[in-house]
Amino acid sequence: MNLRKLFSSLGFMGFATLVLFPLIAWPILYFTETPYFSIFQLDFENIFSIPTFLALGILFGLFMIWLSEHPYFSNDIEDYKKSFSGYKITIWWAIYLSICAGVGEEIFFRGALQPIFGIWLTSVFFVAIHTYFSFKNWKKNILAIFLTMFIVLLSWSAKNESLWHAIAGHFSYDLVLLLYLRKEN
Repeated sequence: MNLRKLFSSLGFMGFATLVLFPLIAWPILYFTETPYFSIFQLDFENIFSIPTFLALGILFGLFMIWLSEHPYFSNDIEDYKKSFSGYKITIWWAIYLSICAGVGEEIFFRGALQPIFGIWLTSVFFVAIHTYFSFKNWKKNILAIFLTMFIVLLSWSAKNESLWHAIAGHFSYDLVLLLYLRKEN
């Protein structure tokens, strides 16, 4: 297997997200004097609201699919669909990638960056690095604004409930989208 194929594989991308983001979070948490494992704290009474965020992720994923399929936006999300068209996304790959992104990205963004930069700036940055915002295509920004609102909700949940709430919502949102892309491909 050549290196280019390895580094562009779904397995590597998921593993890198699951490992690299938490590793980058570690020094940020260290310098802000936040014990690493304290970001995972979950009070017993908060456990029962995690399914609510799983459901919100599913509902928001379905909403974004519905919105993106509207003729007004149909050409504007083709680049996202094409970015996954070269991959054979099975149900297991969709679950794996959703877990990796949900855990890895939330540890970094909600656990490490959000306490420094706040909910709004971290949420906009999160959506921006996923290339949803566009200087060339303002219609794409409408989808990005909706996504930013969802990320703000996840950010709020990480601050007021637990990081596990944000992970649950992120996981289920990604899972819905990846299963949809699997169907599309």
